[in-house]
Amino acid sequence: MKFLFSCLFSISCLFCHSQIEALFDIKKFHSIDNEYIETYLFVYGNTLFESTDTNSTDKGIEVLQYIEDENNKIVGHKKYIIKEQSNYVEKKGITDLQRFSISKGNYTLYIEINDINNASNIERHQQEFSISHSKLPCFSDIEFLDSYWKADQENELTKSGYQMIPLVTNYFGPEFDKLAYYFEIYNTNSDTSERLLLKQSIKIKSTQKIAGQYNKIKKIPNRSIFPIINSFDLNNLPTGNYELSIELIDKDNSPLFKSIVDFQRTNLNNSMRLDRLNAVLINETFVSKISSDSISEFINCLSPIASRMESNIIDKKAQNISDTLRRQFLYSFWYNRNPENPELAWEKYKSEVSKTDQLFATKVRRGYQTDMGRIFLKYGAPNTITDRPNEPSAYPYQIWHFYKIGKFNNKRFIFYKPDLGSNEYVTLHSTLQGEYFNRNWKTDLHRRNTPGRSVDNTQNPNDGQWGSNSNTFFTNP
Repeated sequence: MKFLFSCLFSISCLFCHSQIEALFDIKKFHSIDNEYIETYLFVYGNTLFESTDTNSTDKGIEVLQYIEDENNKIVGHKKYIIKEQSNYVEKKGITDLQRFSISKGNYTLYIEINDINNASNIERHQQEFSISHSKLPCFSDIEFLDSYWKADQENELTKSGYQMIPLVTNYFGPEFDKLAYYFEIYNTNSDTSERLLLKQSIKIKSTQKIAGQYNKIKKIPNRSIFPIINSFDLNNLPTGNYELSIELIDKDNSPLFKSIVDFQRTNLNNSMRLDRLNAVLINETFVSKISSDSISEFINCLSPIASRMESNIIDKKAQNISDTLRRQFLYSFWYNRNPENPELAWEKYKSEVSKTDQLFATKVRRGYQTDMGRIFLKYGAPNTITDRPNEPSAYPYQIWHFYKIGKFNNKRFIFYKPDLGSNEYVTLHSTLQGEYFNRNWKTDLHRRNTPGRSVDNTQNPNDGQWGSNSNTFFTNP
């Protein structure tokens, strides 16, 4: 996924005390009356702070957007606040769309995002863009969509009779089952009365070949503005790097205009149905050499990095299928991740599993079965570890700080040992989307000396007690 030198930008942390994670995008369109841009913003809810006011249950942001021309004159300006209930924001995040009418020229857009509950949690970003419009057939920018539906009535943010929620990313993980998009075709009524053809396809980035049946051809009428809304089913598109190719051609198959948007697909499910594994050839592969005594354990240790469908097979079916089918599953698992050398991918992972046994195993659990082992295998080793085994009032705890996990920056995990008779640390809280989020983590961490504290009090959990540094270390590891 490209974040720089393209239309899609990831707003990364500018200061060590800032933790806002956001995606920002600009798309250019043309109407009968004028040119305009749309700005799309998505903020991950669990990177915003809770209010220190116990009467407030909102999370939110104050946003400032303004546009300067080449002479540093402000030609567009918006300042506004978006807030919702904390639970909603943590789960759904914040999505924002703004529209600016603008003339032809070169511009810079500035955006500043402020956490309404923490004045130091600020992100800033700027992006240059230009506006021009041809009288020849051409396209608007292509907008990826999270969802869309027929609008009951037109408003200032509908387009072509549709209400649309933008998708501010070009990474389509296993949770996506379709690629939906919108764009507009301009000026097909000029110079010809003959209808043109529109080719829409998904191409493999490295070979420029159309990926299977991902190809559509459509006749385009003669209009000054013609909207296109379309989607491709991604369930059978394998993991890889692709491009969405949109091309306008004439009757002689000559191109008139073309747009390309790169995207990345991760699909771990399309070959992981048991009824498909029988076709997987494993003769003379690394799995054919594994002893029958080891195959089950080798499959179980994949759990930390498995997809949902793979986990279903590991957890519920692996013990009830034949030895051959287990080997086919193991081979397919690593082939999906490294088609060129699945054995090398497996050997590297197996070495990491051995590390987790040395670092995190207990008397009753393998290293990969522990919370620390799972995080280590899924995301790699943390960049820093803060170890506090003897802090007053708190259970022993560790804070793991990752500078980067995938597309996310500055993510933290806190593990603690509530059972002092065990050697195992368990997850208490994390700021990473999709991992365990516990707004009462401070209260739970200090419960050994304050068992009667209310779990509803999330704002003053022993921070004032002597020697209590958990909040400081977690905020600034």
